Amino acid sequence: MSENISNYDDDGDVVAPGYEPEHEEESRFKDGQILRFVRVRFPGHNRSYPFLIGKKKLTYGQQVMAMSDRGMAVGYVNSFPYEMAFDKSMLPIKSINKVANEEDISKQHEHYKKEKEYETICGNLITTHKLDMNLTHVEFTQFGKKVVFYFTAPARVDFRNLVKDLVTALKLRIELRQISVRDRAAAVGGIGPCGRQLCCSSFLNQYGHVNIKMAKNQNLTLTYGKLNGVCGQLKCCLQYEDEVYEHKRDKLPIEGDYVFLKNGDKGRVERLHLLSEQFDVLTDRGTIRRYSINLLDKLADETYKFPEFFEHISNETSQVVGLSDYESQKTKAFEAEIQEIKKTSETKAQEIFTQLFGEETFSDNYEELKKNYQQQKSSNTKFTEVTKEAEFSFSGPSSEEALEEEDMDDDEDLAPAPQQHQNRHNNNKPQHNHNQNKQHHKPNHQHQQKHGGGGGDKRNQQQGFKQQQQPQQQNRHNNNKPRS
Repeated sequence: MSENISNYDDDGDVVAPGYEPEHEEESRFKDGQILRFVRVRFPGHNRSYPFLIGKKKLTYGQQVMAMSDRGMAVGYVNSFPYEMAFDKSMLPIKSINKVANEEDISKQHEHYKKEKEYETICGNLITTHKLDMNLTHVEFTQFGKKVVFYFTAPARVDFRNLVKDLVTALKLRIELRQISVRDRAAAVGGIGPCGRQLCCSSFLNQYGHVNIKMAKNQNLTLTYGKLNGVCGQLKCCLQYEDEVYEHKRDKLPIEGDYVFLKNGDKGRVERLHLLSEQFDVLTDRGTIRRYSINLLDKLADETYKFPEFFEHISNETSQVVGLSDYESQKTKAFEAEIQEIKKTSETKAQEIFTQLFGEETFSDNYEELKKNYQQQKSSNTKFTEVTKEAEFSFSGPSSEEALEEEDMDDDEDLAPAPQQHQNRHNNNKPQHNHNQNKQHHKPNHQHQQKHGGGGGDKRNQQQGFKQQQQPQQQNRHNNNKPRS
């Protein structure tokens, strides 16, 4: 069972459920409180508006019921949920009423169909009354009880007879609202000459207030095909950089002024280069030269007389006079700024260190600490060298022991030959165990493989192979003898 809840204002009148007055918001939220918002776009509005969602879970593109500036309507969620700290400048804050159901969506479609029907009816009546106005679009407000007709016109229009005919035909509350061409472009939307979405329909809350003086201030060519936007008026983006150009123009002289320069030149200013902060001067010697802003000394007095005629004027604007000095001044100013930043950072670090440890840094004792560290490092290196020498003296053999080991190695290399002779002599004797004989001949076989078969030459390989075969044949011959 659903409950019908109505909201009332201070006067006791019923208001829409999405409306929240300012004094409730002030008592409800605190400064700095984190709130969750989502942006909602309504049909006919290309701009989206923020709405409070709290703990509601909404997805991108979901249809919701919310209060627009023209009444409760179905809108589309146009962003992901985001969080912002509360500030009084955000008031009044609107909230989403509910998620739109099928009944709300069907009502919205019916309103859209009626809007198109009423648009055709109003257009026919405008032609019959021969009014100089262009109907742009139609909208329902106050839950479908009121119809608003938006139109553009070059001048004021007397549409009293038109309103009477519309009331008799539609039998609803009628309102005709004249809007500017910029408002129409903001409502419809589009792509600008820059290739991006129109500023008035995407993020600008206040558009317009653009005049031709801004274009002149920025030294732009006064061709209306380039200065006008989609709406046919001057582009709103002309005001974005106008403040920067005004700031730079205040530093430079005005075109046509007579100036004295620091290098001794005198002349009349012909052209300004605002972004690079340079200007061209026609000197009294008949040459056009380009100067940087640091060479400007002062303006000429009224007593200064500039030549009225030159037989020949030469252009020397390829090189900028005083540019290297100006750049060096800029680098010096930048270095001084960096030094100030370093000083402030050091003082802040000092304060943080004293807050954490209760004392200042060890910058005064740095030299003593460095000497102690070097002494400790030198003592450690000496100790490691002594220990290495000691290890080497104990582990390494003497020269006499090394010679004795070499003699022992030579004796081991010569040992297999008499061992083979003993094996032959022992094979002539009666043997008691056949396995012992095999084990006795194994080292002989391995020794011959090492010395006979490991050479790189083919002749040495063949000799080694013969030496391997001879003991095998002798063993077979001895094994065939009768055993005692």
